[in-house]
Amino acid sequence: MANAKKVQDKVAIVTGGASGFGEATVLAFAENGARGVVIADIQDEKGQKLAESIGTNRSTYIHCDVTDENQVKSLVESTVQLYGQLDVIFCNAGVMSFGQQTVLDFDLDSYDKLFAVNVRGAAACLKHAARAMVEGGGKGSIICTASAVANLVGSTLTDYIMSKCGVVALMKCASYQLGKHGIRVNCVSPGPVATPMMCKLNNMGVEEVEKLYESSYCLKGVLKAEHIADAVLFLASADSEFVTGQNLVIDGGLAFQAYYTKAHFIPPEMTNTEKVQDKVAIVTGGASGIGEATVLAFAENSARGVVIADIQDEKGQKLADSIGTNRSTYIHCDVTDENQVKSLVESTVQLYGQLDIIFCNAGVMSFGQQTVLDFDLDSYDKLFAVNVRGAAACLKHAARAMVEGGVKGSIICTASTAANLVASTVTDYIMAKCGVVALMKCASYQLGKHGIRVNCVSPGPVATPMVCKVKNMGVEEVEKIFESTYCLKGVLKAKHIADAVLFLASEDSEFVTGQNLVVDGGYAFKGAID
Repeated sequence: MANAKKVQDKVAIVTGGASGFGEATVLAFAENGARGVVIADIQDEKGQKLAESIGTNRSTYIHCDVTDENQVKSLVESTVQLYGQLDVIFCNAGVMSFGQQTVLDFDLDSYDKLFAVNVRGAAACLKHAARAMVEGGGKGSIICTASAVANLVGSTLTDYIMSKCGVVALMKCASYQLGKHGIRVNCVSPGPVATPMMCKLNNMGVEEVEKLYESSYCLKGVLKAEHIADAVLFLASADSEFVTGQNLVIDGGLAFQAYYTKAHFIPPEMTNTEKVQDKVAIVTGGASGIGEATVLAFAENSARGVVIADIQDEKGQKLADSIGTNRSTYIHCDVTDENQVKSLVESTVQLYGQLDIIFCNAGVMSFGQQTVLDFDLDSYDKLFAVNVRGAAACLKHAARAMVEGGVKGSIICTASTAANLVASTVTDYIMAKCGVVALMKCASYQLGKHGIRVNCVSPGPVATPMVCKVKNMGVEEVEKIFESTYCLKGVLKAKHIADAVLFLASEDSEFVTGQNLVVDGGYAFKGAID
């Protein structure tokens, strides 16, 4: 290093700091002049020993479980009380998938545990650290651990990949929102490293794991925790004072490849009105908005059976009646309840003999502003339960029915053009939609061998009933606001989205899978949502 004092007199927190990347980064900060390094972890003995090795005048260990927001808040407050300020936080606490976690065997209890640490925990740490930095005059650096897998698909570990996409989304939103305070926010995305966690997962020693991973890199050599720490150090220092909103991948060229397996990374891999003739389809969130438009499109294009799943019973039943109860059925389904989702799929197969298509469309908007400085994690929980966990449950049970029925089906999920943007608000909504895209990518890879295609549609702003309700305006008023945001002339309607879903459901797209079809009239070119 040209300068051995890259974080001279800075105060830093490292979560997950007692071992692996965290430990390497703690040591790098200490070696580079940090005045105070707080090690936050739940591995008390390791954390205390590391702090003592640096010197208790310059390092402190604080027990912190990042799934508990109160502990995170206390961690930040204690750091400021001890050292007078907070300049850097490395949000590094994380866990791997518990089990295989393919979309056909998605254990949602395990998903909950993983997301509580990897995504919700990162959001809590970022929120409270950012608040302390703003109160202290700003100009801090926040770094989050994502992963090279956020750019890949996987045959297993679906929830882990989804979570890391959520972290990247959090970073992007936070970098946009906090820039005015002089606070930079970035990610590091490591490739496979023989950390204690990975060695335990593979039930191997360090040398064995490194030998396993070595063949997956494009560069010669072995990726070490110290390489990741060097990247964190760069992002924490003045060497990167104009770097924000970036995901710095450190993987030896692994991401040139295209998919991920549990043990290691390995190289890879759109006329008529009868587009869904004799097909059976489920549309969640089907009673209104984009869902309703899609239900009608399926019916108009000769679907044999269209099941409308929603919690809006009166609207859903009325829509089914308008199509004809011989061709359409309404089923009450709250997608946050996996048992109801399972029952929905089973009832559909029982009624119509098969399932060819599911449009996983149920979703909600952010509850409140949801900036990173005012992150209401209870509201986050409610939104993720519908938008991400609900989508995973629907995809899992629909895919199982298709596999069991020998059906070469089509699964479409509603993401959003917001997944490609940053925003001054609605951070959790954008994170959720990135999670949906990640789910789709993993599922498309895992289910391809069964002939099942999985894709997303990503709508731009549309004056749906939900959006009109959020804005407390009528359709025409909302459309007038949105019209100026498109690059194309005209107004985006729910029917435009339904047309895209119809395409992805039909044989017109029989070789299309793993794609995110953005339908936004060029809205995403603007880069941010205000």
